[in-house]
Formats: sequence, C-alpha cells, structure tokens
Amino acid sequence: MKKILMMVVASTTLALTACATSTGTGTTNSGTNSIGTAATIGGNIFKAAVDSQCRTELQSNNAFRVVALTMTAEQQEALETKVCGCVSEKAPQNVTAVELAQAAMDPNARAQIVTNTVAKTLSACYSEFVKK
Repeated sequence: MKKILMMVVASTTLALTACATSTGTGTTNSGTNSIGTAATIGGNIFKAAVDSQCRTELQSNNAFRVVALTMTAEQQEALETKVCGCVSEKAPQNVTAVELAQAAMDPNARAQIVTNTVAKTLSACYSEFVKK
C-alpha cells in the first residue's frame, strides 16, 4: 500500500509540475529525483495530518482519559506518541489509491479521508499499547 501511496503522490506531483521548467546541469535523472522527493514529502504530510487527527481524537477518547488519570504528564505524552505513531505508520495501509488521488485534489476529501483512516486504526493501536 505504501508503494501505491508513493506512486499516486508521485503521479499527482508530476501532473501538477508538468509545466514547470528546470535549469538542469546536464544530468538526466534530476526529474526522477524531484518526483521521489515530492512523493516522500507528500507521504510525510499525510502522516503528519494523520498524527494530528489521532492526537485530537485520542485526547477526547473516554478510555484514554481514564487511563491518563493514573499517569504523569510525561507518561501521557509518551503513550500518545506511541499510539499516534502506530496510527501514522499503519494509516497508508487503510487508504486506497482512489482516496489518495481525491485527497491530493480536494481539501474537504483530504480531511474526511484522514478522519476515516484514523478511525480505522486508532482502536487497534490504542489496544496494542494499553495492554502492554
């Protein structure tokens, strides 16, 4: 799924930058490197959006709030980081190529896709770390 995510982001980036010109230094793979970098950035932006949404949902989750009462602020932050890190890593597995294409073009779709993705993975990741 990560490969599909990268291909969709790369394709979208290529389509959006097709009219751009570059002042190359004579190398033939500079465009390929730019697309790879753009795909990496796109994947990182998606993960950051998922992480942010995860933290918002986790803080309003009653089960997390009950567990958090028994923890210090540092322990709460550590648990939140572990859970949302897990969600961010698993999120691309729960997104289709079609959804990624929609997210690249429509901010409203992007917000909905991130929300749905977090909902699909949050409980699994939360359970994984709270049981330990």
